[in-house]
Amino acid sequence: MHRESGVHTARPGSRFLPAALLALAVGCGGSGDEPTGTPEPQPPSPAPVAVALEPPTSEPSRLPSDPRPESGSPAPEEPAPQVASWFHRLGGPQDDTGTGLAVDGTGDISVVWLSSPRMDEDREPVPGERRALTLARYAPDGQVRWTREFSRMRVASPSVAVAPSGELFLTGNAFLYPLDFGLGAANDGFLVKFSGDGQALWQRRVGQKVYGVAADGEGGVLVAAEEWVPEGHLPVLAHHDAEGVFRWTRQLDPVAEGTALHAVTFLPSGQALLAGRLVGTLTVDGRTFGTAHGRGLVLLAFTSDGRLAWGKEVRGVEGHVTGVKPAPDGGVALVGEFRGSLPWGGTTLTGSGAFALAAGPDGAEHWLHSLACGARPAPPVVTVDDRAQVVAACGGVLSAYAPEGTQRDERTLSPGECSEGGCPVVGTALGFVPGRGLMLLGHQRHGGAGDAWDQEAFLRLLGP
Repeated sequence: MHRESGVHTARPGSRFLPAALLALAVGCGGSGDEPTGTPEPQPPSPAPVAVALEPPTSEPSRLPSDPRPESGSPAPEEPAPQVASWFHRLGGPQDDTGTGLAVDGTGDISVVWLSSPRMDEDREPVPGERRALTLARYAPDGQVRWTREFSRMRVASPSVAVAPSGELFLTGNAFLYPLDFGLGAANDGFLVKFSGDGQALWQRRVGQKVYGVAADGEGGVLVAAEEWVPEGHLPVLAHHDAEGVFRWTRQLDPVAEGTALHAVTFLPSGQALLAGRLVGTLTVDGRTFGTAHGRGLVLLAFTSDGRLAWGKEVRGVEGHVTGVKPAPDGGVALVGEFRGSLPWGGTTLTGSGAFALAAGPDGAEHWLHSLACGARPAPPVVTVDDRAQVVAACGGVLSAYAPEGTQRDERTLSPGECSEGGCPVVGTALGFVPGRGLMLLGHQRHGGAGDAWDQEAFLRLLGP
């Protein structure tokens, strides 16, 4: 079984840190002397909570969008919610990597991580290492609901989505041999639905490879996949209902090598959004995107019956989209990587690096920022909180933006449960738990320099 720490909370009697620092307060070795038992139950938050990454000041902190009265007595501040951060260290002697995270309508957190033997960078095998895929669910306070470990699995790119009522969707790629989650052979790009308590319900093959997954509000699911034919690769977008039956599916025309339409989500309007890199041209419902031998980024929105609703493209940029999240205004936030020139919303980024941008409900260009990624870059990920603040993680750096695009902060993550004196951190998935704060999944290295280090996954509530 995997090793997992207990729930770590603030010490009794200690003062809760300001929201700005609470998000980053689990420092190197900082939680090693804290109690590991069951945390005290926390009262529910009386109001929505934004993910605050702003530095403390000498006066009570405010979001930049909060107006200050110009005269008279200052308006009373809402009391800060008493929410303790927590940290779970996941894994064992092998290398463990968190790959997917989703939050349901009750605030429960579902995650998936991979375990693989230490075989890279000249490291020797160690006793007890294993290969596995693990699904787990946690309560908002960090208590474990359940775990399901599937041993000896070789899986590529597993990801999760969760329905508001708690049913869980797992996708991934069985690239060497079929897998078995209890329903028979899962082949190629697979989709498996689990009940709220972790029991497999049904599974489908959704393509030669599957890349993206998003749950709808009725127990159904949207997947972005790809089929391989002699003419090339066919992007596939499919919407299944709660029983796994197609609501609709689109198999687009063959695309040029290098096209990566991998990011999917549902917009607040109910439209399905597919985004990513386009090489060459693609015609959808009579509209052609891209140019011959050209490269760019494209956003395609589809109606509830699978027809193209609108499309937006940015030509001439070499890049791809690694994360997408709907915004309360009906638009969307995207993150990714680029090389060359990326123009959007009156801003142009040049060179190479990571980006975050926001689009309106019809693809209108809102704002664009470059992302810092730290010493160990990784594909950027993104979430949006209940006040429309956009938070992105790239490697070990978090960046936060107001709905209108103003950057609120940029912070380097400190490690959790690090007694070795230095544990590099990489974030791989973000979520938001209403009333509690930002949820981060990732991995960090333990053991310092040399060839004996161990990579372990973690799940961490950063607080409001």
